[in-house]
Amino acid sequence: MVKRRVRWDRVCTAIIGGAIAVTLLTGFYDGGQKLVQTIYTVKEGDTLRGISEMFLPLNTGGRRYILEFEEGIVELNPELHGNRGNIYPGQQIKVNYWVKE
Repeated sequence: MVKRRVRWDRVCTAIIGGAIAVTLLTGFYDGGQKLVQTIYTVKEGDTLRGISEMFLPLNTGGRRYILEFEEGIVELNPELHGNRGNIYPGQQIKVNYWVKE
């Protein structure tokens, strides 16, 4: 039986590389980011979900899920708290998202 020698330098490199990849790919990016604040004017047929789906791809500063993004819009706009989901054409709502610099 031949014993194989463990190459600890390779094992450590693989573990560190994997940890870095997981950190970057799961949205825990803490490099240069900038908060973008915008005002969106609601159009006929818009929904909070639709508006969230429109702005979510612009959020490149970290991973956010659609429900989290939608909840963020509601939090930014106090008038949506009581009547969640009831938006009307012409209404202006605030939307925030993060972008990498």
